[in-house]
Amino acid sequence: MLKKLIVVLVLVAISAFGYRTLTAVKSEDTALRKLDAGEVVGFDSGEDTLAWLGIPFARPPVGELRWRAPQPPRPWDGVREALKRPPYCRQALPFSVFGSTFSFGEEDCLYLNVWSPRMDPEQARNTRLPVMVWIHGGANTLGGSSAAEPSRFAAEEGVIVVSLQYRLGILGWFSHPAFRETATSELDETSNFALLDMVAALQWVQANIGAFGGDADNVTIFGQSAGAFDVFALLAVPQATGLYHKAIAQSGNISTVPRARAENYLDDPDPGLSYSNREYVNRLLVADGRAADRSEAKAMQDAMSSAQLVDYLRSQSAGDLYHGVTRRGNFGYFTPTNIRDGVVLPEKSLLEVYRDPQAQNPVPLIIGSNRDEYKFWLSNSDDLVETRFGLWKSIRDPARYDRMSAYLSDQWQVVGVSEPARVLQRAGHPVYTYRLEWAEQPHRFGVDESRLYGAAHGIEVVFLFGADLVSSLPDYARPGEPESWDRLSRAMLRYWANFARTGEPGGGEGDGLPRWQPWTVERPMKMILDGVAGGGLRMTGDNVFAADLKQRLRNDPALGAGERCELYAQLFLYALSTEFWDEDEYEGLGCNAYPVEDFEGPI
Repeated sequence: MLKKLIVVLVLVAISAFGYRTLTAVKSEDTALRKLDAGEVVGFDSGEDTLAWLGIPFARPPVGELRWRAPQPPRPWDGVREALKRPPYCRQALPFSVFGSTFSFGEEDCLYLNVWSPRMDPEQARNTRLPVMVWIHGGANTLGGSSAAEPSRFAAEEGVIVVSLQYRLGILGWFSHPAFRETATSELDETSNFALLDMVAALQWVQANIGAFGGDADNVTIFGQSAGAFDVFALLAVPQATGLYHKAIAQSGNISTVPRARAENYLDDPDPGLSYSNREYVNRLLVADGRAADRSEAKAMQDAMSSAQLVDYLRSQSAGDLYHGVTRRGNFGYFTPTNIRDGVVLPEKSLLEVYRDPQAQNPVPLIIGSNRDEYKFWLSNSDDLVETRFGLWKSIRDPARYDRMSAYLSDQWQVVGVSEPARVLQRAGHPVYTYRLEWAEQPHRFGVDESRLYGAAHGIEVVFLFGADLVSSLPDYARPGEPESWDRLSRAMLRYWANFARTGEPGGGEGDGLPRWQPWTVERPMKMILDGVAGGGLRMTGDNVFAADLKQRLRNDPALGAGERCELYAQLFLYALSTEFWDEDEYEGLGCNAYPVEDFEGPI
């Protein structure tokens, strides 16, 4: 009984956490729009904007449509009221309860939200504003579109903002030969159902955004964290060609997973990941009581026909599916995403794809990261941070804390900014890069929160939307000086909107902002986004490439042998991307005595 009560309380807390209070009163006169599937009415969302929430862009992916390419939404009769935030896509709780994994949300979740400056239907039909399509983060296993509140963005910068949802985790990405062998169309053979959800949402934008005053020929996709990983992936998705015209990747990553790693057994000649989809099915069979252990589950899985296995997986309730996942501490669970399936994503790495101008969508790009990305995770490490009374945190060893953050955060710059910028710019993409360095949180209860958190992962989302799940975390983005915070927020909104309008973030006398210069191989300039106390907005030639990070690691006198080897494994094998892993280099650091498997998992 106690266990059930705790689960209920947790679900209620998450619901309150993700869905801010909203009183929506429909506005028949100004917010009625005619779409391909029927009419919708929205509401006045404040900030002199209109909003439409929960518009379906695909049929519910349930039953026989689970693990299939998204289908067009069914038309409706009458006027659909778009006044309520859509349910989150089905996902695991970010933490276990008594060692068990529970989930919340719905499989019926393929909806999007639209915000526009206030205008009536006739004005909308005669207006063509730039469109910005937001892809939320959350490790591709957590989160939802309703965390973002872009009313201010739409009103102040005169843009249309669309936030979409996509199937998460095991429901959005699944690689198994049984699905390919039972597929009824080429797209159903994919392992990347969630990327096709994003494509379907972009197709919806092309067909319908004109009714909201948006320009279908001027669409910018932008996302943060996993949403930025997906932006990088969409550059290589052939089905997305022509559906967008610019892209912004905030704290992204170029990592994709080879299909064999995503689906093979751990003990196959070409081994899969420990959390591959075949291994997931093994754990599900054990959790379901059909097998006693992995060996028995593997034999059972191999004995099933493709049709039997697919029927078994589709017969599971949404909640039961999470009994087979491999937990990722307090941050959801491990599962392969953005898989090189040869259908939606090419069978080679993204860097290889980017080197071929004919194999990608060559659009202007903004890509960047935050200076202290990894403090988001380090601030929750019991090894590095002491938590007092369950609330107040203090850093155990500040020098070690900052050193670990510098290495792991710079790796985000390597794989999410510098290395892809070099390849993409050579391939013909106009590229603009940034590093956000704002760290003006106050001292509270004797804790320097600017050092504890700094410019950590996700904090830039708060500057764009003013509110997000991240901003609800205690003091994570609390400004010590609100005026400085607001000045940086307005500058970022202007840069992002300029880019959406013209393909250049701009600046200069017209905006009262420093001109954001393009990043080129010959002159790799980066915009520093910071508050007044940190030096303000400015351009720098400071970049970190993979070779720089390896050199620093090799020569750092503060590192012992074990810590040096662990950092190399985390930086170049486990943390974000394997693009720059070199086993000979690892051994050359004197790491033979440290099996790399000992370092797998979050640091």
